[in-house]
Amino acid sequence: MLLLALLLALGLAACQPPAPVRVGFVAGLSGRGADLGISERNGVQLAVDDANAAGGINGRSVQLLVRDDEQKPESTARAVAELATAGVEFIIGPMTSSTAVAGAAVANERKLVMISPAGTTHELSGKDDHFYRCVADAPAAARQLGDFLFDRGLRALAVVGDSNNAAFVDSFAGILISHFKQRGGRVVGDERFRSGAQTVFTELAARLVGARPDGLVMIAGAVDSALVAQHVRRLDPSVALAVTPWAGTEELIQLGGRAVEGAFVPQYFDRNSRSPEYLAFVERYRKRFGEDPGFPATIGHDAVSMGLQAVRHRSAGQSLREALQSRLEYPGLQRPTRIDAFGDGAGALYMTTIERGRYVSVAR
Repeated sequence: MLLLALLLALGLAACQPPAPVRVGFVAGLSGRGADLGISERNGVQLAVDDANAAGGINGRSVQLLVRDDEQKPESTARAVAELATAGVEFIIGPMTSSTAVAGAAVANERKLVMISPAGTTHELSGKDDHFYRCVADAPAAARQLGDFLFDRGLRALAVVGDSNNAAFVDSFAGILISHFKQRGGRVVGDERFRSGAQTVFTELAARLVGARPDGLVMIAGAVDSALVAQHVRRLDPSVALAVTPWAGTEELIQLGGRAVEGAFVPQYFDRNSRSPEYLAFVERYRKRFGEDPGFPATIGHDAVSMGLQAVRHRSAGQSLREALQSRLEYPGLQRPTRIDAFGDGAGALYMTTIERGRYVSVAR
């Protein structure tokens, strides 16, 4: 009878479907700047749906576990710990550097792979850890933007950044300022404000314009970049405006209106890509969500695809981190995702400007 019970139990176990591949997701889905996290989640969800439609990963379905960190580092750390306890294979997110730093600390403690589409602070660069990202870090992007602005004839820059994401702002601003000066330019102003706080934007704009720059770089999310632009334009319409990839979403145009016309917007993805994989993704995204995908959706899709490929090809006894490091290039919707030995991404930015309420490519 014991033997019969054992055989019956084994038979029932054999009939059970294999455990799903659990993928964690952490990003800001509420509050100021939630457009980044929502777009990223949508792109990740489509990648998960595609994987399941193709039969899953080695016969296992893919399950997405979503957490909203409200763009607060302490919430990110807590969410990563929860997802680790839930047994996820890896985590996608978050989008901002300050939350990525907090999440990466917990992920490294738990030896859990975290793939961030855009947590680009230099604080996470060149480390032998469990943190990966799909794009070049903030210093690389800052040098590219500094070169672009200098080559466009700008010689006196002012910089303003949101200290709520200090890990990114300080990383980007520091390199931008030093590199622009090395090229022969001047930096005449460097201001900080706190998003969502009682910032008086009229006073902030007056200080920025009072420094008499010929260009202003806003290192903030779409909402705050739009606000700064509106106040600066009222005081001096001639100042050239630029943002970082952080603000390069549709919300910048919707909220900024005429004030952001002509602004330079570096992007992590090519809005004019004719890649068949990307065009098919755009079509599916429009049908599902009623709008075009932005960079968070596109890079988020690439990030989860990268993680799932590593799960699929992992050898017996191999950790996911070892599997990821076994190859340093992964297919993406537009171009391959390339990482170095430390899991840091690479790749040039795509430069755009805003014309008639649309992002338009600019020749470099």
